[in-house]
Amino acid sequence: MSIKNKKIIWGVAFVLLVVAGAFVYWWFFMRETGPSTSLGVNGSFPESGDLGGFGELETVVEETTARRISNQTIPEIGEALWKPDGSGVLVRYAKKVAGSEYIESFFASVGAAASDGEQLRASFLPRNIRTIAFSPTGNTIFYLSENANGASGILAGTDGTKKNTLFELALKDLTANWSVNDSIFLTTRASSGIAGHIFSVGTQSGTLEVVASDTGLTALPNRSGTLLLTGKSGEGAALLSIFNRAKAEITPLGIATIADKCVWGKKVRATAYCAVPDALPAGNFPDNWYQGTAQTRDSVWKIDAEDGRADIDVNLRDEASASLDAFNFDISPDDQYLIFQNKSDLTLWLLRL
Repeated sequence: MSIKNKKIIWGVAFVLLVVAGAFVYWWFFMRETGPSTSLGVNGSFPESGDLGGFGELETVVEETTARRISNQTIPEIGEALWKPDGSGVLVRYAKKVAGSEYIESFFASVGAAASDGEQLRASFLPRNIRTIAFSPTGNTIFYLSENANGASGILAGTDGTKKNTLFELALKDLTANWSVNDSIFLTTRASSGIAGHIFSVGTQSGTLEVVASDTGLTALPNRSGTLLLTGKSGEGAALLSIFNRAKAEITPLGIATIADKCVWGKKVRATAYCAVPDALPAGNFPDNWYQGTAQTRDSVWKIDAEDGRADIDVNLRDEASASLDAFNFDISPDDQYLIFQNKSDLTLWLLRL
């Protein structure tokens, strides 16, 4: 399809969709602590303040119309992860009480027929979870719980019950990706020129295996775990490649970006889409990008992992009449829509492919 036939639709900022992001706002009425609403800690939502959402929290992608499913604003949420079927959400935010600051996390269910005023319940998880992910089915969660020696890898039900310690690890600053039923991928935080690693963890055995290592490594497995987008950064460069695990082959793609700005297709698992900067920011990239002191101006590229080709798909500046620093990607089940945020203002965008 030509670029002229593509269409970008600007979504309402902070709308709840299947994408995780720092713009999601949630509600429930059961604020008291107790066995039915709190797990592990006496959790509560942050107090309402001047920050807030727009009230319309559910959007039909094809129509971009919104329907209210909640009536209480929760300010300053940093991350929200949706179950694959959209029936529940994991919400995370920083909280400060009596000079002590920590990360709070809770899970809440939402029915397909949710209506304004319907009572919802939330289950709080342990404090200071480092990273968290849903299983592909959405019935189980994995998270890293910090301890004195590093972190524990925990499997649990979505409400935090039925906990099972999968492994103990000296490392704790990792991000989790659970795209394959029997494997969880853990990636060290990327820093320019510093050695990074991605591990796979067996969900039954808890055995860790080093999948790939490189300087300034960013990595993203596809939804079968057979292919990885791997980014190497350092000395003013950020080069993206495809790593075929079965063949142990690395195919350079000839584009400069990081795996954090990419998403694999759900319908076609050997196709990926990446936001590629027109030019990399000066300085220590991607550290300055993570820290918010540098921005990029991106185009969207389509990657065919079977033949190792990468071709520009959409010039975002031309189509949106704005410079977009795209991140936090998701894709619709039919691979027809890309959903992402603009890092400079956290607005939500929808791209019809």
